[in-house]
Amino acid sequence: MADVIARCGFKCNLCLINREHLKKNEQNRKKFCDGLEKYYGDRLTLEECYCDGCLTDDSEDPVRITKDCDVRPCVITRNIENCAYCDQYPCKKVEKKFVERRKIEERYGSPISEEAYKLFIMPYESRRTLDKIRQRVKRK
Repeated sequence: MADVIARCGFKCNLCLINREHLKKNEQNRKKFCDGLEKYYGDRLTLEECYCDGCLTDDSEDPVRITKDCDVRPCVITRNIENCAYCDQYPCKKVEKKFVERRKIEERYGSPISEEAYKLFIMPYESRRTLDKIRQRVKRK
């Protein structure tokens, strides 16, 4: 699956509860719920652990994991692909969504395995993703 970059920079193609991943393996739902609680301290029901993604048009009545996202409407209003293309990047809206392995490990109290990193942190390292896009765009 090619990279699917959310408006905030999350990598939807790596997210366990992305609808495409759940079609392949429904067990990803429980794995995500457990990881969310373990590394972020958030608890969701199994039914809530599903996401069509913020790129899905509202006309399709999508289910999104983040119901109150400030980034999506901002990006849509500005008519840009994602926050990397915004002249106000980084702003407080997207900074709230930034995830960093070091900070998660500090909160968790110990190093996180590579497997857990790939499943529960890497997909959401939006600053890293957006910064790479910005660097690529500047070179053009």
